[in-house]
Amino acid sequence: MTTPISETNRRPAEPTTDYPASGPPGGPVSDPDSRVLWDAVRTFPTGITVVTAGSGESARGTTVSAFTFISREPALVSVCLHRSSSMLALITDRHSFAVNVLAGHQAALARHFADPRRGLARGQFRGVPWVPGLRDGVPLLIGAVCWLGCELEKRIPMGDHELLLGRVTAVTAGDGDPLLYLSGKLYAGLTRLKETG
Repeated sequence: MTTPISETNRRPAEPTTDYPASGPPGGPVSDPDSRVLWDAVRTFPTGITVVTAGSGESARGTTVSAFTFISREPALVSVCLHRSSSMLALITDRHSFAVNVLAGHQAALARHFADPRRGLARGQFRGVPWVPGLRDGVPLLIGAVCWLGCELEKRIPMGDHELLLGRVTAVTAGDGDPLLYLSGKLYAGLTRLKETG
């Protein structure tokens, strides 16, 4: 069952198919302002990951919802980081990173690694259960739905972010429901629809 993490939750819109020919109410916007754009794209639910890099005293992590599976052959994924993120330089220097796909019970970790006050380097992991990756020592968060160990293939500047393309070199898949992000709120779990037909 899908459960909102936050105490307040906006009532979802009623399903409808009676949009006018021009599309959803309000019609198309040719040059949306950034606030309208941000509100629009946040209606698309995403999983939540913590991207980790470095090892020992240099280890760091940051919460990322912009994660995409790209290809099976070769095994490629991508993450997007803000161009001001200190993780960019670390990942470029080390040429590796890990994607920890958070489970529904790990909302506190998502908030922790999104908090700019979380501290620097390895101090970010104080009180956080993790194990070092076997190949490069990158922190892997215990309890995650899965871990993806990646080698950096390419950095692509994209507006105020950079897209990092990673070749998956190691993967561990568990079970359990993922943590989801929708319209500024975190949700635990999924509701499966009945099959039809």
